[in-house]
Amino acid sequence: MYQLTDRCKFLRETKVSHTDGMQKYYLQRSVYFAIGGDEAAKKSLSPYEIFADATANVLNEFTPYIQPQELIVGFNFGDGVYEHALPMDTQEDRIKMIENGISEENIKRYFDADANYKSEAFRFGLNLLADTEIPFTQEERQMRREWAAIGRCICSNHSVIGYEKVLRLGFEGLLKETEEYEKKNGENPLYEGVKSLCKAALYIGEKYANEAERLMSDLSYNNEDLKKIVQTCRQVPRYPARTFMEAVQSLWFAHLINTWEDIINANSLGRLDQILYPYYKADIESGRITKEEAFELICLLWVKLYRDYDVQQSCVGGTNSDGSSAVNDLSYMMLDATEQLNFIRCLSVRYSSVTEKEFLKRALEVVGRVQKGVPFFFNDDVMIPSLLSRGIEKEDAYNYTQLGCVETLIPGKSNPHAVTGEANFLKAIEYTLGNGNSLWCPSYNPGIKTGELKTLDTYEKFYAAVLAQIGHILDVTCSSVKKACDNCISPKAYKSLLTEGCLSSMRDFNERGAIYDYYQIMFCGVPNLADSLMVIKKFVYEQKKYTLEELKNILLKDYPDESVRRAFINKAPKFGNDVDEVDCIAVDIVNYACDVLEKLEPKYDRSFHAQPFTFLWMIEHGRTSAASPDGRRQGEPIAYSVSPMQGRDFNGLTAVLNSIAKFPTKRTPGTTSAIVEVDPKLFTDENIDRLTDILIAASSQGLSNVQFNTIDAQTLLAAKKHPEKYNNLAVRVSGFSQKFNLLDPALQEHIIGRTKHTCL
Repeated sequence: MYQLTDRCKFLRETKVSHTDGMQKYYLQRSVYFAIGGDEAAKKSLSPYEIFADATANVLNEFTPYIQPQELIVGFNFGDGVYEHALPMDTQEDRIKMIENGISEENIKRYFDADANYKSEAFRFGLNLLADTEIPFTQEERQMRREWAAIGRCICSNHSVIGYEKVLRLGFEGLLKETEEYEKKNGENPLYEGVKSLCKAALYIGEKYANEAERLMSDLSYNNEDLKKIVQTCRQVPRYPARTFMEAVQSLWFAHLINTWEDIINANSLGRLDQILYPYYKADIESGRITKEEAFELICLLWVKLYRDYDVQQSCVGGTNSDGSSAVNDLSYMMLDATEQLNFIRCLSVRYSSVTEKEFLKRALEVVGRVQKGVPFFFNDDVMIPSLLSRGIEKEDAYNYTQLGCVETLIPGKSNPHAVTGEANFLKAIEYTLGNGNSLWCPSYNPGIKTGELKTLDTYEKFYAAVLAQIGHILDVTCSSVKKACDNCISPKAYKSLLTEGCLSSMRDFNERGAIYDYYQIMFCGVPNLADSLMVIKKFVYEQKKYTLEELKNILLKDYPDESVRRAFINKAPKFGNDVDEVDCIAVDIVNYACDVLEKLEPKYDRSFHAQPFTFLWMIEHGRTSAASPDGRRQGEPIAYSVSPMQGRDFNGLTAVLNSIAKFPTKRTPGTTSAIVEVDPKLFTDENIDRLTDILIAASSQGLSNVQFNTIDAQTLLAAKKHPEKYNNLAVRVSGFSQKFNLLDPALQEHIIGRTKHTCL
């Protein structure tokens, strides 16, 4: 295993402690972005050019900063500071701008700018109509308010663009490519915006090279380091990368520009071990670099990417389109870097039946040693067929990656509209019991009429009514998605430049220009719904202990008798324990929902990808849901994604993985996301081989995606009580890891309540 160099240790510490000196420049992106947009608007330019010129102005005006001991240069304006602290027009804000290295001239330009270009929406790369202006129906608005069916248009960040094109062509080559499209297709506002960005990007390396030369006389810096920076930045990103160091630096610059276009958040990087490997291999074979030097560069990139809240997803491993393993030296190095740096770095591992067992074992070792929920795992034997089933070409399907949390896409070829639609299936129980009315808010009637309760005299009739309500919830969700996206204006010149299909079609990234343009629809509450249906089947139809009307009243009164609630929890099977009777209900629900989505595609002229994933919105779903028959009280969170309801999986790790693996995962390309809580002792040397075998076995049965938390409940309780003593404690929250003491108390309680599996 590789070890951290002193350089990496120093830079890691300053980054994590926010003492790297870059904070004094954080307001620059906000100010320069507003100025660029305002001045482009005054020239009556198109929206494409306005947004592009805003980003280009950041490139033209930002102050380059090089920290002592750096080799990879360039910094982001993020960590939540600039995103939520945009200055206004006061004298105090003027002082802050001066402290951020902004000139008096630019301060005046900012103060003179139209307020629209200093707004949060524009700063986030958005220009959306207000919610009240989107023509949602009353039914759609009611469903939004109670988190039953939400349609949104995710048109900022949430991308993995074609970074390898920057490494291969440089911005000079990309500019020429754009000009060739313009010659072929004629002038177009999209091309004008893209060219503006390319021309500004030509000089980002030059600015750093000049700054490195200026620092040569500064005794705080090592001149040999500065010479390397000068040599590298004179080449990239203007010209193609030739060496491994140039490739890493060019990729970082390319990523910075993407995050400057519409903030950091879920702008992700893709398969870094595959993108960078050709440059690494050439350098190793020629003797230009040692493996230890390459490892240091990977660590330096990881430090650059670090954030307290990180969803800048990277991916290692996977399968080649010829069926062979894609694991290489960098795959292992990136795992080693994640372990050695020991901070939150969003990393996923792709694997399949042909992946070397040692690689999978090594990845699990990192999970156990870092204990921050990284890396997490995606099964190619499920994910690739699921993408192929949705019309993705074979070569592209084999190149899939993730963005943000767990959302799936084809890098440089797709706009996945991640977490665009959100459907809470548990609401189907409410709407069935209310014959179209909500139990959480009885004045709402967003559901459909499925019959008075006395007419639902068999379980089959009740279940059919629930499925009909699910179909309606999905219909409203997809309708809302279409309306939200039709009313979204958010040109993205940079993403259009690096996403295939946009330049050739002359359509922006957010105007369905990508080769693959699809919309991910979240299925929420599936475990709760399955558990609830199991209770109804047992207690109402088989044992006849309650009528549907009596059950409805119990739920409306939020379980006035605790013994009834405990019986519902303990005396009916629960999803997550490898019990077919209840697991098969969950499976059937997802199959039905996938059928519905496919039927809705022609109706709304959209491609919908099933995504059984809640993000962290299981809290909101619970807050706006009545008590449910599974024993969940009103207002309590629902289950996370396809993980069992917290505390309901008690048959061990193997059982919970078996339950999750039963889902029709080859129909859900958005991934059946699952977080499993595992005692750290299961990752020790004596258990790691068995744990690896269990993961392989579950994967062979259909497990799609799994993420592991390795913190015991006692530690979490202590961290909640004494947060100051656990500043570096991180947990897997919902497709991302976060410091526990930064979480909302409701999320903390949700995580504490998850079952901690102590046996295999």
